[in-house]
Parts: sequence; C-alpha cells; structure tokens
Amino acid sequence: MTNQQRIHKQPVQQKKIYTCLLLALFAFAPMQRLWAQLGATSLNGPGIGISVDYLPPSRYIRPEDSVKTKSTTSQQRYNFGAVFMLSNQVDTATGKVRTWNLAASGSYTKLVSEDYDHRIFPEELLETQLALLHFRSIGNHWGALSMLSAGVFTDMKKINGEDIFINGGVIFIKQHNKRFSYGIGAMLTNSFGTPMILPALLIKYQTAGRYRIDVNFPEKISVSSSLNKQTDLALAFRMRGSSYDVENAPDKKRLMGYAEMSVGLENTWHLNRHIDFVASGGSILYSGATFKEKNLSEMFADKPMHRFATNYFFSGGLRWNFQPRK
Repeated sequence: MTNQQRIHKQPVQQKKIYTCLLLALFAFAPMQRLWAQLGATSLNGPGIGISVDYLPPSRYIRPEDSVKTKSTTSQQRYNFGAVFMLSNQVDTATGKVRTWNLAASGSYTKLVSEDYDHRIFPEELLETQLALLHFRSIGNHWGALSMLSAGVFTDMKKINGEDIFINGGVIFIKQHNKRFSYGIGAMLTNSFGTPMILPALLIKYQTAGRYRIDVNFPEKISVSSSLNKQTDLALAFRMRGSSYDVENAPDKKRLMGYAEMSVGLENTWHLNRHIDFVASGGSILYSGATFKEKNLSEMFADKPMHRFATNYFFSGGLRWNFQPRK
C-alpha cells in the first residue's frame, strides 16, 4: 500500500468509527432525553439540579476531507432538571414495589460561531420536556419501567408542531444482584417524523468500598472515591446526545442530531445532607452533528458529519436531594 493510499484510507476508517458511535448515541437518544442531561450534577433520586457548562472555541472539522479549518464554535449550556415522587407503594408481604415519578428538564445552548464561509450550526438550541415514569415489580428479580415524555426540541427560529418530540416505551429490568442490574425494551419516538420503534438498553453496575465503580449506560462510566465525609472525587466518561428540529441547516435538512463524549474529573462537595455543589472539567473527546430529513429512509443514511476538534470543558452546578443523604 502506498503512502497516498494510507492517507486516503485513514479518514475513511475514522468516518466508519464516528458513524458507529453516532448511530449508537442517536439510537439511545430518545431514552437519554427522559432524564435531564446534567452531567456531573445528574440526579440520583427525587430532587432538583441546575448546572452550567462552558465549551471554549473549538475548530471546525469539515466532513468532506476531515481537514481542521480556522472556523470555530464555542458553547454555553444552561441545564435544569427535577424529579418528583408522586407515589411509592411497597407490599410488605411480597416486597413488590410500585412507584410513580414526574420528571421535568430543560437545556438552553448558546453557540457562537466565527470565521465560517456560510452558516452551519444554529445560534441557539432549546430542549424542554415533561416525563412520567412508572416502575413496578413483576417478580422476585424483575421489574418494568414504563415512561412517556413530550417536549420541545428547537433552534428557536420557528416553533411549531415539528419541534414537538414524543417518546414512550417500556424497559424490563432484572436485578441480578445488589450491584448489577440490566434492562432491555423498546422506545417509540417521532423524532424522524413518522413514529418508529427503537431498542432501549439499560445497564447499571456499582461497587462499594473506598474506590467505587459506577456504570450507568447510556449516561456514564465513572470511578470515584470519598476524600472525606464532605468531598467526593470521580473520574468519569460521559455521553450526551439529542435531536432538534432546525430551520436553517445545511441543504435545508430539518433534523439535527448532536452527539458528545467527554472524560473528566468531577468534584462533589456535600454542603449539608440535602445540597451538593459539583464542579467538573476535562476533555471533549468527540462532538459533532449530522443533518437529515425527518423521514425513516434517512435514519441510517450516510450523511456528512460536522465535527469539532478535541476540546476541553468546565461545568458547575447545584443539586438539591429531597431525600437526605445517609
């Protein structure tokens, strides 16, 4: 193989890798949207969380040849999430549980793009939604999580029925032991215009001890430790994904899919038994967007991936846990 062939082959191989990553994120995006994407400030139960993320200017990588251009885009995100327990019933004889929760979330992103020859990314992105979640035991080790959500995912240029995304589904969860549980099910979404069914997968694994491993797919994988009674430190890999209806996208495509992968340190200070302050920072390993038509034939179509160069991020937030920490 000649050097020229190797140079040509590398972008193709990278494109295949990014395509697989994007498809995985976008396939599970409807399920991700049911929970507020608060990053390190994510809620572990009923409560309220707010956070602010800052991604400094990152150079744009054009899709046709993977060349890093002089064009840059920065992001500022303001996130909100709340979970309220509506009811919690436990059968003392059988130990079976039934719970109802109401979740509300919102995220506003300001994108500042400079030195582009033409507009590619929106100036603003807004996502707000309301979700109803019901869990019930269906056996000694099995449970069913049912969910329904509706929200607005828009670039705020023109808000109409096209910006309303509705998601619903059921995940059957098995509690293998105290540390490990997994679930599989299906989600119904209208993200691509016509309602369609996508797979849903949930994996949770936690260890105890001085160093704790926490796997919560499709959100994060982290290793953490308590430095003292008031402070926790974690190293976390996180995934973030969402879809928006946009007006002025390249080639007049309506559906923008955004995906992001990051790794960083997360420091949590327990101010009291209910309130935490969280600060985090690290590297954005991957971030980018695709633009498609809102129809089923476009779902797995090979579309240009508008990527940003590797970047860093900073985030800070407050979390109010309604249930006191033990």
